[in-house]
Amino acid sequence: VYEVGGKYNPVIVLRKGQTFSVDFVNNSGEESIIHWHGFRAPWKSDGHPYYAVKNGETYSYPEFTIIDRSGNYFYHPHPHGRTGYQVYYGLAGMIIIEDEDEDNLKQALDLQYGVTDVPLIIQDKTFDSSGQLTYNPMGHTGFWGDTVLVNLTLNPYMEVERRIYRFRVLNGSNARPYRPAFLRDNQRLRFWVIGVEGGLLDSPKEVNEILVAPGERIDILVDFRDVNVNDVVKLYNFPHNLVGTGVGMMGGMGMPDNSEFEVMEFRVIKDSAYDRSIPQILSSITPVNTQGAQTERITLGMRRMLFTINGETWEDGYANPQDINNPKVSFTQNNGDVVIIEYVNTTGMYHPMHMHGFQFQVLERSSGPLRATDLGWKDTVIVGPYETVKIAVDMTHPYNEHQIYLIHCHILEHHDQGMMVNFRVNA
Repeated sequence: VYEVGGKYNPVIVLRKGQTFSVDFVNNSGEESIIHWHGFRAPWKSDGHPYYAVKNGETYSYPEFTIIDRSGNYFYHPHPHGRTGYQVYYGLAGMIIIEDEDEDNLKQALDLQYGVTDVPLIIQDKTFDSSGQLTYNPMGHTGFWGDTVLVNLTLNPYMEVERRIYRFRVLNGSNARPYRPAFLRDNQRLRFWVIGVEGGLLDSPKEVNEILVAPGERIDILVDFRDVNVNDVVKLYNFPHNLVGTGVGMMGGMGMPDNSEFEVMEFRVIKDSAYDRSIPQILSSITPVNTQGAQTERITLGMRRMLFTINGETWEDGYANPQDINNPKVSFTQNNGDVVIIEYVNTTGMYHPMHMHGFQFQVLERSSGPLRATDLGWKDTVIVGPYETVKIAVDMTHPYNEHQIYLIHCHILEHHDQGMMVNFRVNA
């Protein structure tokens, strides 16, 4: 299992406005590079696979200023063809960015990191008879393990008081989506979505379940005053509809597991004099002005048994360019352009589509209304089987040279197999 700075899955805490300067010392045993998932960073500091370094080498990221809102971000490797393997074996973790909105929330709810404000990194693994991790992806569906861990812990539980807790949920799995709910016996409990990948929403959204795909981060509040001392509340996963009939058979491996199972439990051990209430204003979010915006249609398809973007894979001229500053790109925009990207999924498999370099807002889904987890600023969006999803992107950046960013599916085995393309934004 990989370590980061001598630790497993360490959480990195940063502050908006801070200068970010990192040297990646690669002792992983193979080529790698680290991507700062969700950051608006210059592309040479973004962890593009063109800048992957060999084992024993160091990549010094050009320093940049953190301009992102408070929220839960994600670091993980991004070498082409080996991302799934390296993430699976532990080279990944959460980054928390803080700002004044975050300070106000913590003060309003009396939240203490690690006690009442807790990251929950959910991953599925498979162990052999000797307890060693095994990694064997299922063809077109990617890797689906038979054991779910939270914060690398088997059969996890947490003792809680009757008060509000914050959970920062990160789906760190390679391919498995989760549809979690909180149960007391068979009764669903309410909870609140307060943030997504790009930070806090403008106001809390009450729900009784969420859907979270690999790469997505969902910030939630749970009020254990809704239950009693000695109750046990289970975080429980329900089946989803994100893998169409027959998709799992293409690799000869059968359908990926889509069963119900317990993720973790919360044991209510004591009462509390806690009297705080959830603020109804969390932050300010200005909708992207799409008047006069261009539309970029991106078709998610399949060719020669590989998933594609606009009919292409990474091997169709994107890999190993002669000039990495001017590689092949799928499309080009100018700095300041507002673009509506229309993802059209023509396959029976869902694709969580991730964009580097920018955050976006989800405009509409062909399958129905937006979910609470579609609101606010996003960097990854679920595109279901045969679904069309529109997002709005303001491609304004503060950098004095053109940028080369990636769009790819965040089912890690899909983008390892080439479901990834570049796009360019001019200076």
